Amino acid sequence: MLRALALLLFLAACATPTTLETVDSGLSGRITDQVRISDHPHHVLMGHVLIAARGDEITRALVIQQRRDGVHSLRIRQAWQDGRSLPYRSLNRRLGCIRGQCRDNAVGFISLSAAMLERAAQAGFSATLIGPEGAIEITVPPRIFAQALAPP
Repeated sequence: MLRALALLLFLAACATPTTLETVDSGLSGRITDQVRISDHPHHVLMGHVLIAARGDEITRALVIQQRRDGVHSLRIRQAWQDGRSLPYRSLNRRLGCIRGQCRDNAVGFISLSAAMLERAAQAGFSATLIGPEGAIEITVPPRIFAQALAPP
């Protein structure tokens, strides 16, 4: 499903919040607005929620991008929430412009269960990202998750 997620990210590169469908691959999905999720002084992080489906397989993810400043480059290795490890996966290659922002580089994503997505739509989502550069706190507003769950 990682390949399908990467394809949907690529297709969404310059899209506004939208529903996407690729007939040839059988892939469909929904992508939300992009919002700032961290106020770290050296690393501006942006995020959006993506839901991708192919057949019965559904992937829900909070996609995390770094607003590149030409100096600081992140290598996130883990994500934690309330003392629990979250299902985080790094994206170690540049996917091109993300959400119409060519300064944004996707650094990874946190997979979300249906229950996590529902809770986040009510209360928002916070986590700690950890990599060689240290820990970075992120906070994502509930409206982004609600947007992902809204009917097309």
